[in-house]
Amino acid sequence: MKVVEPDAATAGKYFLRVSGGDLHNDPDSVPRLTSLSLFGDDAPLEMEVGCGSGEFLCSLAESRPDTNFIGLDVHLKSLHKGIEAASEARLGNIKFVSVDFRQAYPLFVPDSLDTVYLHFPDPGMKARDKKRRIFDGRFLDEMHRAVVAGGKMSLVTDDEDYFGRMLGLIEKEKRWNRTHGEPHLVGFEPKVKSRFQTLWERRGKKVYRFELRNRKADWR
Repeated sequence: MKVVEPDAATAGKYFLRVSGGDLHNDPDSVPRLTSLSLFGDDAPLEMEVGCGSGEFLCSLAESRPDTNFIGLDVHLKSLHKGIEAASEARLGNIKFVSVDFRQAYPLFVPDSLDTVYLHFPDPGMKARDKKRRIFDGRFLDEMHRAVVAGGKMSLVTDDEDYFGRMLGLIEKEKRWNRTHGEPHLVGFEPKVKSRFQTLWERRGKKVYRFELRNRKADWR
């Protein structure tokens, strides 16, 4: 993937880099992941975890200018590609954040997110890596806190083992309700597909999907 690192002005508009050292040594210096902190307004905020090169997220941002979007990833080249696309489209409602998601939980504020997308997360193919999967009990805990009452979470994977793990946790959940009657959905057809989805579908992978709604005390 050929990509040019953004210049200072473009990076200042579209990019936030958060290191583990910053989070450990001076967490108060790191902006919170809210619309007010990152965009200076109170528009609804949606987040993609593992946004890659941002095709899906940029498409959402372009079609919904009254909503803010943030994409989190650890791969700088992919983020630079997303920044390039956002800049070319002159989007004013999107930012990309370089951060290890497992270290980012202190940056979330209660009731700050309207929707969370976790699409095609790294399945951790090796046994030793499976414990580092993002979707786990803590992820559900933290997102329940950060997502508004009635807000949504979209989960998509092409990995059958990871799918089974997700399904097992969701079956036990009482704080999140499925928005669909089926235990899960098969296939995902957004207006613009991510590079990962396009790649795996070309290889014949089946796509599994869940959509959940946050069930808080003030929403039924």
